[in-house]
Amino acid sequence: MIRPIPGRDRAALLLLLLVAATITLSRGSAAAFAGGALLITIAALKARLLVLDYFGLRHAAGPWRAILFAWIGFVTFAALIPGLAQLLR
Repeated sequence: MIRPIPGRDRAALLLLLLVAATITLSRGSAAAFAGGALLITIAALKARLLVLDYFGLRHAAGPWRAILFAWIGFVTFAALIPGLAQLLR
C-alpha cells in the first residue's frame, strides 16, 4: 500500500526540485531579465516554503506570517528593480 508523503517531507522534495530548477536555469543563457525574474520567483517560493514548513508557521495565527511574507515580497521586488530599470532604458 502506498502511503501519502508527510507535509515536511513533501516540502523538502519540492525544495530539492526548486533548487535543481535554479541550478539548471542559472547555467544556461538565462541571464536576460526573464530568466533572472524566474530565478527570483523560484527563490521567493523556496523562502515561502521555509517560512511555512520549517519555521512552523503554516497554522500559526498572528502577525508573524504576514511580516515574513511582506519581507520576502520586499526583497523579491528589490531584487527585480535593477532588471526593470534596465528594461525601461
